[in-house]
Amino acid sequence: MSLLAGLLLFVLGLFRPAHYQSDIALFVPLTFLEKQIQQNGIGFGTPAEVDAHMELMRSPRAEESLKASYPEVDFEMEISKTRNGAVLVELSTSHSPELSAEMANAVVSITDSLKQIMLVQNVGQSLDFVNANLKETQKEMLLLQERLDSLRFEAVEDSLALASEVFKYERLYGSEVVAVNELKLRKERLQSNLKAPSPQSYIIYPATIAEGPAGIPAWAIGLLGTALFALGFYVYQLYLKDQAS
Repeated sequence: MSLLAGLLLFVLGLFRPAHYQSDIALFVPLTFLEKQIQQNGIGFGTPAEVDAHMELMRSPRAEESLKASYPEVDFEMEISKTRNGAVLVELSTSHSPELSAEMANAVVSITDSLKQIMLVQNVGQSLDFVNANLKETQKEMLLLQERLDSLRFEAVEDSLALASEVFKYERLYGSEVVAVNELKLRKERLQSNLKAPSPQSYIIYPATIAEGPAGIPAWAIGLLGTALFALGFYVYQLYLKDQAS
């Protein structure tokens, strides 16, 4: 009976749908261009950036993009973090080992593309905010300059009475000049970030074509079933003997 049970499980395992799994590991890069410049391009993303990158990989947006590229493929994907801070992507499908490896590599490319789109959107919003502030600050600076020129002209006749006013508006005007210069520098940095591509993931090892199906082989399922059935039958016999005694 144990052998028959094992044989049955072996046949079921032999004809079960095969699943092929491919793995790809990567390090998340630094997101911000300023940090890359400060570190001369050396170093990887912070733990917060790694978690955010993993969330983007798991997001419905990334899954929909992958399904759009492979509309007729059913797949399972698991994303985890290794003890060294790398990201591991495990993707399995029943279609073919070649397709499993191709889709695992595609997950990384899709996530990098989505990240680039999101960064451009964020930088663009920041640039719009800086442009609005710069326009308003320049307007205030011109008004202060006009007032300061008027006070200086009046101070020619009565310099003692207007000295404090001139000094006050000179300080205000100087502050606005500094603010305008800082906003211009920030605008230039944002414009350079807008044009610069976001860093791509550092691939530790790419997904390769699996040599065989994933999971327990059919012979192991049959052998395990035989052993478990024999053990269960033996325990049942001991129970009967115990009841008889």
